[in-house]
Amino acid sequence: MFLTSSLNFADLSFKAQKHTPTPESNAPNLEPLARTFQVSLNADADLLIENPEGKRVGLDFNTRKFVNEIPEARVVSGERSSTFVLPFDKSGKLYKVTVSGKSSTKADADLSMSGPGFVVGFRSVPLISGQVQTMSIASNGLHLSLTANQDGPTPQLFMTAQSGRGKPSYRFEVASSLLKTGNTITVDLDIDKGRLYFKTDDAMTDSFTVKMRRTNPAGTRDVFAHKDISFGRMNSYAMDFGQWDGKGDICFYEVCESCKANQCTKLKNESSAP
Repeated sequence: MFLTSSLNFADLSFKAQKHTPTPESNAPNLEPLARTFQVSLNADADLLIENPEGKRVGLDFNTRKFVNEIPEARVVSGERSSTFVLPFDKSGKLYKVTVSGKSSTKADADLSMSGPGFVVGFRSVPLISGQVQTMSIASNGLHLSLTANQDGPTPQLFMTAQSGRGKPSYRFEVASSLLKTGNTITVDLDIDKGRLYFKTDDAMTDSFTVKMRRTNPAGTRDVFAHKDISFGRMNSYAMDFGQWDGKGDICFYEVCESCKANQCTKLKNESSAP
């Protein structure tokens, strides 16, 4: 179960309720159900979500008690997984997600947020008892960040998004080769401009691996991949995927105050996909 054994379920601020159909529930022209988004973790771990107003749901790591300060939030717990269901927030503001493992043995976990038209998250997040991993996710799926709790390669940050009816859909995967403890990797997507932004705030030169899969309206797929992106003075880049021809190079730009905004560096497509 996701909740720790020390929790008293009678003290929770919400309880599961069995739905009993009523004549009204079968009536036509009902108001549509409120949209939600879900945060899912495929591991037996402690998790806390904090919304932009500072309200929380999950395990308070200081008091070791379960809290639910977000109206209509609920948790669906499995033997080794959990899903937090929250009211959909179209503002695009950031939700802070804090996770810690329960075992002294390190394990990799996947955490995702899914909402209308997107799925985003983190793959192979290292979890171990006593260490806290902190991430942030925008409620519209256009921003991800993770602050490293150990030196080394980062988990994979991934985004999937639709660009509109009759237009392609995309999946992006980004990882840093080396991030020091306390530093942060950030990924932002501007689907309208066709740009993916990724960076770290590490002072040391970093390199990135980026993979993009584009699914075209007809169902065909194009894949771009490149390892060791590290041509800039700063660890901050933009990928101009909106202009890609589906096979060849893609323009990358260094992004910083002193950088030349339109100086394209073409990087080879290293994907082995046909």
